[in-house]
Amino acid sequence: MIRYVGILDGTDDVWGVRVPDLPGCHGGASPQEAIADATSAAREWIEARIAKHLPIPNPSTVADLLRSGEIDRPGRESAVIVRHR
Repeated sequence: MIRYVGILDGTDDVWGVRVPDLPGCHGGASPQEAIADATSAAREWIEARIAKHLPIPNPSTVADLLRSGEIDRPGRESAVIVRHR
């Protein structure tokens, strides 16, 4: 099972999850729905890459994303796990 780090953001009660390792992969609505949507989007994103014989990116760690500034801690973003099988 591959686990990617998703970033949960609830600014102004508008929830979303983005997955930095999978560009364009995100989900939204409530926190739970955002995580579920991002998990589904990640599955579809990876399956499309496999079908095209393209490489699948290695997952970044939370520490990698914190170091890179991808997670806005003062902005109250949180890391969540987005699983692919």
